[in-house]
Amino acid sequence: MNHAYAQTWTEWAGERAPGVLSLFGYSMVAGHLAVSVFIVISGFCLTLPVVDAGDQVRGGNRKFFERRARRILPPYYGALILSLLLIATIIGKPTGTLWDVPIKADWRAVVAHLLLLQDFFRTGLINYVFWSIAVEWHLYFLFPALVWGIRRFGAPRVAAVALLVGYALRFGFDGTRVARANPHYLGLFCFGMLAAYVVRSPRPEFARARASQGWMWLAAGALAVTAALCGVWGLEASETRFQYLDLPVGVMAAATLVHSSAGRTRWLTRFLSFRPLVFVGTFSYSVYLVHAPLLQVIWQYGLNPLGMRRDVMFVSLLTLGLVLVLGFAYLFFRICEEPFMGSSARDAARRQSARGATSAA
Repeated sequence: MNHAYAQTWTEWAGERAPGVLSLFGYSMVAGHLAVSVFIVISGFCLTLPVVDAGDQVRGGNRKFFERRARRILPPYYGALILSLLLIATIIGKPTGTLWDVPIKADWRAVVAHLLLLQDFFRTGLINYVFWSIAVEWHLYFLFPALVWGIRRFGAPRVAAVALLVGYALRFGFDGTRVARANPHYLGLFCFGMLAAYVVRSPRPEFARARASQGWMWLAAGALAVTAALCGVWGLEASETRFQYLDLPVGVMAAATLVHSSAGRTRWLTRFLSFRPLVFVGTFSYSVYLVHAPLLQVIWQYGLNPLGMRRDVMFVSLLTLGLVLVLGFAYLFFRICEEPFMGSSARDAARRQSARGATSAA
């Protein structure tokens, strides 16, 4: 998210709360750990139909790539055009925030983003959240091979090998463009795939794992490890060691998916089924794509000129800023995302929109 937003939280929380709290605030605002969770969820959601189809990619690999391209690319390119237009018009001058990096966009950055290579080249330019879209896109090309590996060797072994290979690439090519692309996310993606098998597969070993009562404890333990590392390292060091934090965060996300899918914790199930939350979830991809430049616009033209105190600005971004971003993102969703969704997904999104409007009323 916007650096002014992150800096406001860090300085405000750092003055009033323990270092761990300020670190988690910054980490979640910066978005990296949230992306780690999303990578696990992505592997989980893409694998559920594979489990149901007997370890086969539904419709074949070609149909899989076509569905993914139709689902991901149109809103991504729409957000790319929107970001470039805003940079060319109202948020293209330096303001002393993280947005000073995206505005350095040049023709090479445009080409890299058109080809979805911005996790390797021109990272952070145009829109600083787009790097994760490229990472996700590249994982799609590995998905059929991962499914084949699961069919041949089993999900636990594939997850273990993917984790080792991903981290070997991350550390073996440290300081290079390969490391910049976060290859260790391959292991986190496979954590999600493994979680899908635990949740859905009828095989005895997965049924036994599914019946275990220890998933929430595993998630809580992974969260505690993450918090402990953050507390020991401090803010600045943790920002340079996300590759270490990503592992327990991935374990936490996968364990939480298994636990919540079993429906053992009623409050968690009710929370995840809360209609307004589900409604926002229908266009969360659009929110992610457009929130960074929108926050810059809100801060640059709405909040910063008022000379607000840091704590007031932080609360304003969390409340008014959130409402404005969600409103614009929903319009963006209706124009650039919903028309390209499959008919079943589009119908489900419309039902959630109607329910969300009813709940809001």
